[in-house]
Amino acid sequence: MPEITRTGETGDAFTALSVRLTGFDADELAATGMTDAYRDVVQAHTKPDHYARLVTATHEAPPAATGFDPPEDVAELAEAVTRLWYTGAWPGLGETEPFLVSARAYAEGLVWRTFGGRAPGTSPQGFGSWATRPAVPAEPAAPAAPATPPRPVGPVGPVGPGTPR
Repeated sequence: MPEITRTGETGDAFTALSVRLTGFDADELAATGMTDAYRDVVQAHTKPDHYARLVTATHEAPPAATGFDPPEDVAELAEAVTRLWYTGAWPGLGETEPFLVSARAYAEGLVWRTFGGRAPGTSPQGFGSWATRPAVPAEPAAPAAPATPPRPVGPVGPVGPGTPR
């Protein structure tokens, strides 16, 4: 049965499982720098045989153009691993409580990459930039007067019901 291990390789079982669940390739997942941390979270909060069944189901499933429909007995774990990658938070399974893995996990969540954005408060100014007041800009210069006055367009004077035309 597959084991949760720290192989350091992009081809390990956890990465292969994550690729299938998230739709991101192994290099994109590795670029987040969160693979080892997420593997540790799954290891700490999942029974090894339950995880092994998910890895096996993922490995044995036929290749699909999109997604993966896990067997019912591991669907909750598959969703938890997917949420972990997308949000940086473990949603809690069974007796465990939900928790945010780290501030970095939040910033590296795949949800931000799906639309080419960055997590609020993490860039370009950096995490916590909202805590510093912005500089007050100098008074804007008065607009330059137009060279020639604008010509009126349309009728001059009040127009409405009862007004002679």
